[in-house]
Amino acid sequence: MNSIYKQILSTIFFIFVSITIFAQLDVVMANCEKHLSEDYFSDGQQYISLLSGDQIAEFNVIFYGGNTYRIISGGNNKQKLNFTVYDINRNELFNNANFKNSDYWDIQFESTIECFIEAKLVSGNNNSGFAVFLIGVKK
Repeated sequence: MNSIYKQILSTIFFIFVSITIFAQLDVVMANCEKHLSEDYFSDGQQYISLLSGDQIAEFNVIFYGGNTYRIISGGNNKQKLNFTVYDINRNELFNNANFKNSDYWDIQFESTIECFIEAKLVSGNNNSGFAVFLIGVKK
């Protein structure tokens, strides 16, 4: 096969895969945004990672004291995510596994704190997918 045809086929394949991935991501984002009710507004960030197998995504977040936050998670095809919130010293503050891997959780902090959110796919049929987080701040 001529190299120009290989390049054309490779380009078409890349475009198709890219469109499919972005379409899946749009669906996941829309599912997450449903949990931003009238009482919450987005912090303006989208926390996104592509995971495979037992990989863990880590997101660094600063929560400001006196605010209530809604942490929202989502995955491909409504794939459940397990997420854990840790402080800077890796002390566990919250783990949604204790709450049937809930898609969102409201959490309040008395003082400003730097945290890490770790996420992984809940074992099941899918061995790869997106880990998407939105963080809402209560009005």
